[in-house]
Amino acid sequence: MDKQNVKLGNAKFGSAAQIRSTRGLPSVFPREMGPNTLSYLQQVVESGLASDMVTRFEKVLAEAHGRQYCMLTPGCTNALFALFAGLEFKPGDEIIVSPIADYGDLAGLLFHNYIPVFCDTEPGTGLISAETIEPCITERTRAILAVNFFGLPCDYDPIMALARKHNLVVIEDVCQSILSTYKGRLAGTLADVAVFSFDSEKTMGADMGGAILTDDQELYDRIVNRSIARGAVNYPGFGRKHVYQGLALRAPQCTAATCLGNWEILPRQVEARMRSAAMLNDKIRSIPGVQVYEVPADRTHTYWMYGFSVEPSQLSCTADQLADELLEAGIPCGMGKYYVLPAGVPFLAEKVAQGVYPFNVPTASRAVNYDADEIVPNAVAFMNRWIRWMWTEKYSDQDVELMASIIEEVCSRHRIEEDEQ
Repeated sequence: MDKQNVKLGNAKFGSAAQIRSTRGLPSVFPREMGPNTLSYLQQVVESGLASDMVTRFEKVLAEAHGRQYCMLTPGCTNALFALFAGLEFKPGDEIIVSPIADYGDLAGLLFHNYIPVFCDTEPGTGLISAETIEPCITERTRAILAVNFFGLPCDYDPIMALARKHNLVVIEDVCQSILSTYKGRLAGTLADVAVFSFDSEKTMGADMGGAILTDDQELYDRIVNRSIARGAVNYPGFGRKHVYQGLALRAPQCTAATCLGNWEILPRQVEARMRSAAMLNDKIRSIPGVQVYEVPADRTHTYWMYGFSVEPSQLSCTADQLADELLEAGIPCGMGKYYVLPAGVPFLAEKVAQGVYPFNVPTASRAVNYDADEIVPNAVAFMNRWIRWMWTEKYSDQDVELMASIIEEVCSRHRIEEDEQ
């Protein structure tokens, strides 16, 4: 795209980024707040900021997932930054990353001078697998960052087996998939360490927030020192000395209070999301040109977003055109091509081309290719056909009926009859 001919604006997030339905479908905002949220906030105020609401929520989240250690952060990008501060890799070491993800998955590793390597997804799934990861492993690979796409976990058992074979750390990005399951186990318990998001638009939205869960005490201690204590330790007779170039990523008490309040209503909300999404799947599955996302039998999908793929051979329009017409008709949907990270972060290719540290060889062992069409064709193909929108527990049966009727009506305008195919 020619930047000189296009007016560029800053990206929007949270409620400011929400698309409103022209047919009265409920929006994600305003969010339902747990009935105890105001009480928890009041406790923060009445204590004169002396309440330890952060530790209280950390304990709740860790115990719910059977994890030993939890650290709450101001946001999910902060959580990943803190995690990569605690992982003692070297500049130029490689992290294999899901190609369909958010920039927050890259920010922390890039600031610590690690190099992202994007593996492809399995066709038609948006999810990485052991089979797509393995060709990307080199002698410089140190970790795998697996993203649970829009609410659905990856197939973790083979990924963990592959990681153990190569002595790699596996990071589970649960930001979109809180309370989803894999073989009966909760997302957030499936890998060595997990990161969460409680940003306002997420399945469990707070005012902001992120978290790290792990059972590795040494890793946890390093994360806390480098991202809470700013890399400082106390020396007798002197005081604190900063032995690491750390940051202060302490979560606010009010963030913890809203997290705690909304955690208490999350199971009911997730159940409602899953029920209405399953209902819409059933209603649109037979529409020509629409391919619903089939959830594997060993997993549950908690639907941070809902989406379906377009089968272009059955429609006389592109996926982009269909999305535009669905939006005009009342479904607050759109394409999400920017989720293909190699295409969405062009500065990476620029750094490689210019040999900017740590992409210079050495420090890097090789020049990494960030051409999305070449390295992750399955991910590109998937997102070029994927129409999605923010899902909400507010959807009623009548809302689902309306969405199904809109999809049927719009698709019928472009249906190609069998004798035309």
